[in-house]
Amino acid sequence: MTDKPSSGRLKWSLISAGVVAVMAFLISVPMERTSRTEYCVSCHELKPHKAELEKSSHAVDKDKKPIGCAQCHIPNGFGLKYLAVKMMGIKDVWVHKFGDPEDFDRRRLQHVARRYVQDDNCRACHEDLYKTTKGEKISEVGRLAHEAFLGKNGNTKKGCAGCHPNMAHLPKFDRRYPFNAEFAKNLPLEEQK
Repeated sequence: MTDKPSSGRLKWSLISAGVVAVMAFLISVPMERTSRTEYCVSCHELKPHKAELEKSSHAVDKDKKPIGCAQCHIPNGFGLKYLAVKMMGIKDVWVHKFGDPEDFDRRRLQHVARRYVQDDNCRACHEDLYKTTKGEKISEVGRLAHEAFLGKNGNTKKGCAGCHPNMAHLPKFDRRYPFNAEFAKNLPLEEQK
């Protein structure tokens, strides 16, 4: 003998499922829209970041399509990391609307921002860590570092952005380093506001 659910229980189950579906839709639409590059750079504090990205080696992907903010800064899929990044975004919007945007200290925020560049996002384009994106063999130092990253030759806690800083953004205070010279020569002497 099988128990059939009562029509009242079935009705409430369907209503509950409908409410959850509507809520998921109402949450997902703004989450997706606030992940677009146009939204990110709509604040004047981030306009220099867009200008730097456009002059960087990461301006376009291997298919020559422009790289957007989300490709590097928002984790793939929906989960705790994704929600954490979105919560940081809410903080940024709050500071923009109610704080003093001139207090946007890139030097202080740079270390924190690098923690929000997920290695998986880098690896989506850089699958073979032993070759450059042009298919050229990397240096011996690079090979050893990547082997440590992969756990094949030692171990490191550094992520991609820890060893490869300033790949897409180069604030004025980091332009003096020799390893940034190629990128720096493409940028204006003064940061744009």
